[in-house]
Amino acid sequence: MTERPLADSRHSQPPASHPQPRRSFSYDGADLICANLLRNVENGVYVDAGANHPTLNNNTYAFYERGWSGLAIDGAGMFADQWRDARPRDTFVCSLISDARKSVRFTQYIDHTLSTVDGEAASRYAARFTADDVTVETRETETLDALRRSHLGDREAHLLSVDVEGEDLNCLIGARLDAWRPGVVVAETKHLSPYHVRDNAIVQYMTGHGYRLIAKTPLDAFFVWPEKPYLDWIPSSIIAI
Repeated sequence: MTERPLADSRHSQPPASHPQPRRSFSYDGADLICANLLRNVENGVYVDAGANHPTLNNNTYAFYERGWSGLAIDGAGMFADQWRDARPRDTFVCSLISDARKSVRFTQYIDHTLSTVDGEAASRYAARFTADDVTVETRETETLDALRRSHLGDREAHLLSVDVEGEDLNCLIGARLDAWRPGVVVAETKHLSPYHVRDNAIVQYMTGHGYRLIAKTPLDAFFVWPEKPYLDWIPSSIIAI
């Protein structure tokens, strides 16, 4: 078992009254990584962009079970009723997200985790499905910042999860992170090599805006905003540039 590094600040352990979850609901245990980073936040707020199903392969359901709530956004309206039934404290919005309001081609597959507005991603996925398994429609996008302001107002968001199949960087650009600074951001980065981290566009964007890369799984990268008080348990040596 790998030991956690000793913290160089005041909050080296999770609050005794708030144990960390041990069951993961997301790919590669991404929610457990986020829970560890956010160990000092109780009843926090998340924004789940590309939310998909409310419980299956979901990065925020473990937090919902701990009393958190927030905003869930997905282009597939078929999930709306499921979110209302399974997670009534959350607000679900059926919307496509990008860097600006614009018209896009939204390709939906029978596997809705792959549905995308990104043309390159759609081309890669085309070989996996027959024509009967794919629908394409023209839709309007919205920015994450606009949706956040409309549905969360001035509430602080502690966690942002972004999984929008190839449109992740544009989603982050449209999030206007400098206006609200979520403490932890997990973003899908399928092609991020640990040997070429600084060449990745999402890493460049996030670190260029003051975030620090702190962890990676095969699918996702995890970033922290180091000035958040609830993250001051993280040793500065880990996130120093």
